[in-house]
Amino acid sequence: MNHKLFAGLGVLLLAACSPMFGHHNSAARYDQQHPVTLQGTVIAFRMINPHSRLEFEVKQADGTVVKWEAEGGSPSAAYRRGWRIDDLKPGDSFTITGSPAVDGSKVMEIEKLVTSSGKELE
Repeated sequence: MNHKLFAGLGVLLLAACSPMFGHHNSAARYDQQHPVTLQGTVIAFRMINPHSRLEFEVKQADGTVVKWEAEGGSPSAAYRRGWRIDDLKPGDSFTITGSPAVDGSKVMEIEKLVTSSGKELE
């Protein structure tokens, strides 16, 4: 009898914790096999949950400007890796390497970013 009770409580506990394991898979959204490197200019940088967001512009070879968005880790993870909110201000230039969206949209997952002052953020 006690074994059934403990087994039932265990199942309930796991069911209650299951939302913790429901995080999305980056490989489903980003093409991690074909990273791209871009030169960009910051529009906005926000360290918000669940992922840091960087909006930036990329000037194409023909002179047109294309808006991109990059997704980083959570603010706490970014902070542990050395990111600070004032590292990227509007107008700052940088080089970014990351995994582009599989659907072709101008969105990427950040792998590495180098500011114009040479600071590397990963």
